[in-house]
Amino acid sequence: MLKFNFKTLSTKTYILFSVYLGVFLFCIFTDPIYSHDTYSYLRAMPFRQLGYVFFMKGLNFVFGSYFDVVVVFVHTVFTLVAVHYFYLRAVSLFKLHTLLKIPLLVILLFPFFPPMLIANNLCSEGLGYGLYLLFIAIGLDLLFNNKRNHLKYYIIVYLGLVFVRSQFIFSTLIFAGVYFLIFRRSIFKHKNLLRIIILCGIIGIASLTERSYHKLKDGFFKPTPLGYTSASTAPIYLSDRSDDTLIEQKDYRTIFQLSYDSLTKKDLLPKPNQTVKENYIFFHNNLPKICNQTIRAQGVNYYLNNLPKGLSEKQLRSYAFFEAEAACKVFTKTLIIKNFDKWIALYYTNLTYGFYTPILLFFVVFMFLFSLIRTTFYYQKKYAILFLLSSLILSNALFIAFASHSIMRYLFYNYALLFLLFISTVKLLKRE
Repeated sequence: MLKFNFKTLSTKTYILFSVYLGVFLFCIFTDPIYSHDTYSYLRAMPFRQLGYVFFMKGLNFVFGSYFDVVVVFVHTVFTLVAVHYFYLRAVSLFKLHTLLKIPLLVILLFPFFPPMLIANNLCSEGLGYGLYLLFIAIGLDLLFNNKRNHLKYYIIVYLGLVFVRSQFIFSTLIFAGVYFLIFRRSIFKHKNLLRIIILCGIIGIASLTERSYHKLKDGFFKPTPLGYTSASTAPIYLSDRSDDTLIEQKDYRTIFQLSYDSLTKKDLLPKPNQTVKENYIFFHNNLPKICNQTIRAQGVNYYLNNLPKGLSEKQLRSYAFFEAEAACKVFTKTLIIKNFDKWIALYYTNLTYGFYTPILLFFVVFMFLFSLIRTTFYYQKKYAILFLLSSLILSNALFIAFASHSIMRYLFYNYALLFLLFISTVKLLKRE
């Protein structure tokens, strides 16, 4: 997929590789950064994705006390290769000249440096970023460069990405949707129909693999207990103590009461007379305390103190996490319905915060709707590309705003896509 002949490399290419070398040296000579996430992966906690658990534990087993240096090396080399591959595909597809190549490259390399330092942070972004860029680049080849034989690479990279960063599990449906729009007049031809089924069906493969992993490791054929634990944070944050009457299951009701009382004691609930934005900023700044240190902790501790009989040794270690996740699923649905007005206001503020300004959000939404209509009724490649870019940006932002808070760590993946969307829009306006 990537071939080099150093005898024929141009001056620009040597400059490009020199930039990569500078990034590599910066990362290698910057110390590895440990966090709570690092240790939870090394301990293979039930709420961690299987891909990065295998990666961290494997390198730790092979390299021992030097594993952290090796992790930084692998993060750096792998992600630089992915950056270069994506960069080449973007330059070719979007026909970028030098003045546009430079800002694209800066945006792609930005996460290697403070405040992100993705290669040096011993957490899943170090692999996730590179996998995401490869996923997008291969998907672009598949859709717009007629490289249908790259479907196998697409599947492999998608599964790797989802096993490292589950926030992208539904991204393949966007590629499936664009593929459908491109070939809708011949969609029932065997090859086209098969590809659509594969693009959609790999979600099922990812889900079954994830559940099988937890069955083998934790004793339960269930998805990773993380999503609803995180998503329930905002609904609980906005709830009232009296909302416990809406929760029918006794254990769940007790966990809600313990969580709410703990948040009250820690002064982690919204203050009276605060604006929605002020409430969100407080929520944004204190989410780890509200979620990880309170809601998850209360749920897990409750079930650790009320373990049923007959569990195996591995089930004893994981049961509390899966049950706490089940409780949070009920909290999420019940409390959003009960306090929908407050929740949707906080959700919108969360969403716009990730875009820094509502204007940028409205731009992406407008381009999504415009390109969807144009691609559906007047298909042209340029509109399909706009639809793909805006869909990927918007879907991730919507998911993150629902499940967590809009911080750079979760949103930086699409900064390059946002730049390409803007450039494509400007070019479209010039042509029109």
